[in-house]
Amino acid sequence: MSNIHPTAVVSGGAKISESARIGAYAYIEDGVEIGPDCQIFPHAHILRGAVLESGVKIHGFCTISGLPQDIHFDESTPSYARICSGSVIREGSTIHRATVENASTLIGRNCFFMANSHVGHDCVVGDRVIIAPFSALGGFVEVGPDCFISGGVMLHQRIRVGEGVMVGGASAMSDDVPPFVNAIWRNSFKGLNLVGLNRRGVPRQAIANLKETFSYVCRNGDCLNYVKRAVLARENGIAKCPEAERFLDFFIAGRRYVKPYEIAISKP
Repeated sequence: MSNIHPTAVVSGGAKISESARIGAYAYIEDGVEIGPDCQIFPHAHILRGAVLESGVKIHGFCTISGLPQDIHFDESTPSYARICSGSVIREGSTIHRATVENASTLIGRNCFFMANSHVGHDCVVGDRVIIAPFSALGGFVEVGPDCFISGGVMLHQRIRVGEGVMVGGASAMSDDVPPFVNAIWRNSFKGLNLVGLNRRGVPRQAIANLKETFSYVCRNGDCLNYVKRAVLARENGIAKCPEAERFLDFFIAGRRYVKPYEIAISKP
């Protein structure tokens, strides 16, 4: 193929669209699928199990579908790392394939992962998520759509981050983060991500109702009663817009949550 640089190492078992471009010294293994209009930059490594949908860009020194960092993982297990259309993965980033047989680590559409970010095995990342440099997701993390994860953020394995969350720089989360909030420091949050809501064009009436629902569930900072209050909010018809309904759904489906900032800093 004329779009493959002569120095690239491309296995005959890889499926590569004729419109994809493969840069110098890139390495493509067996079992890789690269869709139309993808661009693989020089020195990128695309390993077995990688599936790139249309228009994906993988920059230099990235490793896509690398082996999971799990000491119990059997390398013969068939698993995948799928990157959906339009996503961009910048220099030095790593995305590992799943540990579960025939499952995928999944990156949504139109995501933007900045340099040296890491997504661990079995993660599910929603559409339009931005991850800044030197941030890392542990295994089985779920990140909802339209999140912004700032630089140097650590997300512990098996937690959920709801949609529309802004995670402040150098923060660390080991509990679930509710949708639409500003997550900061260690396992705490401070108010709604109003900037993100406005940028996505959420109607003012919906934002007002989301504020009301947020206040009802999270008042007094008692995170042990979040689920109970979310159930009460639903029973009392507090949520009157889709965003507020999804806010309640998130709480009702889980158990452990980060704490409001004012409560978190008051503890010794």
